[in-house]
Amino acid sequence: MSIVIPVYNRAKELPRTIASVVAQDYRPLRVILVDNNSTDNSLEVCYDMQQLHQEEQLSIEVVQQLRPGASAARNRGLEMVESRYMMFFDSDDEMHSDTVSRYMQAFESHPDADLIGATINFCNDTKTFLAKAVFTSDPEPHIIHGTLSTQRFAARTQLIREVGGWQEAYNGWEDWNLGLRLLLHTTKIYWLKEPPVATVYLHENTLTARTHIDGYRNFYQAVRHTLEDIDAIGHPRKHRLMRLVLYRQVLLAAHILREARKQNNDELRHFAQDIYKEAINDQLTTWAMQCFFPICRLYASHGGRGCGTIAQWIIR
Repeated sequence: MSIVIPVYNRAKELPRTIASVVAQDYRPLRVILVDNNSTDNSLEVCYDMQQLHQEEQLSIEVVQQLRPGASAARNRGLEMVESRYMMFFDSDDEMHSDTVSRYMQAFESHPDADLIGATINFCNDTKTFLAKAVFTSDPEPHIIHGTLSTQRFAARTQLIREVGGWQEAYNGWEDWNLGLRLLLHTTKIYWLKEPPVATVYLHENTLTARTHIDGYRNFYQAVRHTLEDIDAIGHPRKHRLMRLVLYRQVLLAAHILREARKQNNDELRHFAQDIYKEAINDQLTTWAMQCFFPICRLYASHGGRGCGTIAQWIIR
């Protein structure tokens, strides 16, 4: 198993992450740390972790990626992977001690598997809670809920390469895009339903992208690139999947509108309106969707949840 970890300004958090990797009860492991132009001393910490923890059955390699963005860093690490199986992880989160062994046992039990999915915990300042999960190889629930994120799977290395690795054109929802491309490429996925394999920490830097227009523009780009990806693949349910992505765009517009009200921000408000109009006027949008989308936007922009189930029923 190889583990690729992009690093950007995580000098404080990285020792905790590496400690959780070192504590894995599975060997051999190869860890590839990819520093992505950190402006703090993260690169120095990477080399310190390498010197401290390198051993015969635990290889830690440190490289740099000058192109900005976590996806570019992950793709740099992907180039270096030589093992049959691999996983990605983030430099501020924590693996549970049996994460890798459970993945490898699952691959051994299911030799035809391309992908092993899992559940994770989220942790904020006040509590730890189980992230939503949908245990299916059907791409539709993933489009709506995004449950195959970076820390939730291990895969055959060849599969990641076959789907083209990570999209580098944007820096937000890129794991949602990759997860969908993986599910469109294979149905050979098995799930570790419990217990969770990792704890993902929600902190200020994580949440900032969800309130700033640049972050929202990245999410929007991910949506539009995903429409192109589905169209190019030629899936038998291509149009239905693309319509569900348009629903996701409407939901994004609703969240931006809600944030615009909080901030009294006209720039956000106009952006939300523009991407909503684009979705509702798309040539794939049916009359039923034109009736549903305004209700969905109104409901979600005031904090409502649960539109996804209705969307799957309405969108055909």
